[in-house]
Amino acid sequence: MNNSSTVLALSHPLVVALIGIAVLALWRSDARRPPYLLWFGLAYLAYSCGVTSQILLVPANHALNVIFSGAMYLSAATAFAQGIIALSGEANRYGAPAVIVLLGIACRIYFLLIEESSSMRLYCLHGTVCLLFLHAAWAARGLRKGLMAEKVAYYAFILFTLTTPPRTLLMWLRTPGSYGFDLSTYWVITKISIYAFSLVFGLALIITIIQRSSRTKQIIDENLSLISHDLRAPLATIFGNLRLLQKTASLEQRTQMRAIERSAKYQDSLIGDILAGKEQNFELLEVNSSFIKIKRLLADLCLHADSWCSQHNTVFSLGVLTPLPDQIRTDERRLKQVLLNLLSNAALATRDGNVQLHVKTLIDKPGWVRIRFEVHDTGPGIDACQQSRLFNAYERFNTQQPGTGLGLYIAQRITNNLGGLLAVHSEPGKGSCFSFELGAPTRDDGAIPSGWQPPSSPAKVLADPFDHRHCLPSKESRQQLAKYASEGRYSEIEHWIRLEIPAKPGYQGFRSVLQKALDRLDFDEIYALARSHEQAPQVE
Repeated sequence: MNNSSTVLALSHPLVVALIGIAVLALWRSDARRPPYLLWFGLAYLAYSCGVTSQILLVPANHALNVIFSGAMYLSAATAFAQGIIALSGEANRYGAPAVIVLLGIACRIYFLLIEESSSMRLYCLHGTVCLLFLHAAWAARGLRKGLMAEKVAYYAFILFTLTTPPRTLLMWLRTPGSYGFDLSTYWVITKISIYAFSLVFGLALIITIIQRSSRTKQIIDENLSLISHDLRAPLATIFGNLRLLQKTASLEQRTQMRAIERSAKYQDSLIGDILAGKEQNFELLEVNSSFIKIKRLLADLCLHADSWCSQHNTVFSLGVLTPLPDQIRTDERRLKQVLLNLLSNAALATRDGNVQLHVKTLIDKPGWVRIRFEVHDTGPGIDACQQSRLFNAYERFNTQQPGTGLGLYIAQRITNNLGGLLAVHSEPGKGSCFSFELGAPTRDDGAIPSGWQPPSSPAKVLADPFDHRHCLPSKESRQQLAKYASEGRYSEIEHWIRLEIPAKPGYQGFRSVLQKALDRLDFDEIYALARSHEQAPQVE
């Protein structure tokens, strides 16, 4: 070929290579990493390599040209066929394609080394591609019942496959010795068919991706609505029973019931946020500022964090590192929502370790303060490559733990609305630290000193109210009690007390403390009682 013909021929693989790079970029940008995009991108690049090598090796090395370009063409066809199968959702199949490719290579080698025939080699190549595509079309036949764009992509693939043999028969119109890179009828029809298929298939593929993303979001929204409804049903039962219990409860019991009611109302408000936020992609998380007491905020946070951490033998601690103002103007519910999310994530990630909440002032001026909140844990840490996607919606890295992948996404939105920025610092094996800063007006009715701690909860006030060396039921029995307490099963705990604690003097201390905790509906204390003396001997 002359220089002009070479330039004309090289424009074809260049365009194909750009298509392949674009498809791979699309695959890389999708957090789900759909395998069909990877297959299609590799197929286009392999085809581009085959065409380029065939152009540049003509006529320098005929044998190498035949072997390498043929291998690239077959690799491209195989990858594209596997991409079609992956697009249909079926498992990739390698057995039959491997047999087809090996037979095609064997035939091409025979007509290269034993009985030289370029026409037969071309027939073998196109025949092998046609068989690979027919096998893929059969394996991916489920696309016929899919979305409209999936059907278009599938039938375009079928049409291209069925027109492969007729295109091959036009080979006799090719200019001798041109290797197909000229303006003959064969060259024009082949290139037009490839570009037409690529255009139709590419557009259908893009629409398929959009439709699938829309359908996935719709399914997630429907699931959120169903889950939210199911969560609100037991909350209504909790509210109703609390009102009934408060009529006959003692002063101490009412105090505990009010704490339960506050937590239940907070949970109900979060469910409302999810239902409202999913309609607007969680963009509108309203902030209603008022002056709040920091002591009460920190005490509530410690109450929840203690409960979560105790379930995994993790120690929680609060660190007030500098003096704090008594009150700041912000949205207490939203601020608590962010911190509870960070604390619950830390408690879930940490086993037999430590979770810490640090609070300190960075700037303290008359009437205004800038406070920094930090949540530290000694969990497994987060890889650097994952940290950049940590705040994306529905992003989950540990599917073994419960969650929807929305917690940090919503927390970041709220932090932004509060005027802060949620950040993370983490190293694998060294734990994580989530932090944000908040600027707010203050109202001082007496500053909170550095090192302040909230009043101890009833479970922590309990020291040794009974001799637990001689008064505990069996370890297996107490494990069942701990399970009941973690699930808040009041009736089962009552039945357990009657059944598992004998009417012997040695057990009365344990019975008394357990019954008082049940009267207060303090399931955290019951859980702590069941798990705090697992090594003690039991009375036979």
